[in-house]
Amino acid sequence: MSALLTRLPARWRAHRALLGGDGRWDDAHVVGDDDGVLLAASSDTGPSLFGLGDVRRVGALLDAEAATPASGSLLARAGFVDRARWLTVPRGTTPSPSVLAALRLAPFSTWDWLAADTVPATWVPDPRVVPLDPLADAAAIRACLAVANPGTSADPTHAGEAGWWGMRGRGGLVGVVGASLRGGGPDRAQSWHLHGLGVRPDARGAGIGTALTSTVLAEGLAAGCAFVSLGMYADNDRARRVYERLGFRTELQCASFGPRGADRPAP
Repeated sequence: MSALLTRLPARWRAHRALLGGDGRWDDAHVVGDDDGVLLAASSDTGPSLFGLGDVRRVGALLDAEAATPASGSLLARAGFVDRARWLTVPRGTTPSPSVLAALRLAPFSTWDWLAADTVPATWVPDPRVVPLDPLADAAAIRACLAVANPGTSADPTHAGEAGWWGMRGRGGLVGVVGASLRGGGPDRAQSWHLHGLGVRPDARGAGIGTALTSTVLAEGLAAGCAFVSLGMYADNDRARRVYERLGFRTELQCASFGPRGADRPAP
């Protein structure tokens, strides 16, 4: 059993958001119980906090973290003493002003984490969707994202990419999507996390987003993944309808807090 799973209360050891994580929580320090947990770990963007469970329990754990002397705090035990880089908690958790002041964070976004583990029975491959080379096509992918999804932190040259796909039209790529590798190992099934989905405004309404998303889902499951996950802003009803038609189901409803002035989520 991995070190993370031995530290987690029993209820959370099979949670797909952790098992299908990107590894940043593997060395996390954990407080809490089956009602709620708070994890602290470093990442390439700095120390972060992640809560799961009942909103009142997670709120109480945050209050206790803010009230604990810095030297004995959860962040300090994770190797940091001054602040969290990002905080994500179940939506409905209301961190107190003192907690946000102590962590030096501000409200950033509300979003959902969805996952699917089957391909719709009616799915047929769309020949318009083609695999892209994350290196050779990097400039074209970034150019498309700059117009189609300027707020994304996805990038084709990041480590751990499973692949990128796109659809070409007049003037180049009109839509792209990528997937990163998640999980893997004796205690964690491999999964893919879909990210960087974007369709140029002048090409929307033609089913491109659906075709790209369903292709990644089918490719990931064919590659042996236990599931494919994605994150979406909570108010994006149009995207939600697409994802739900493809079999994605909401497994976490989240609120994130980040550095003041942040204009995009952490990678």
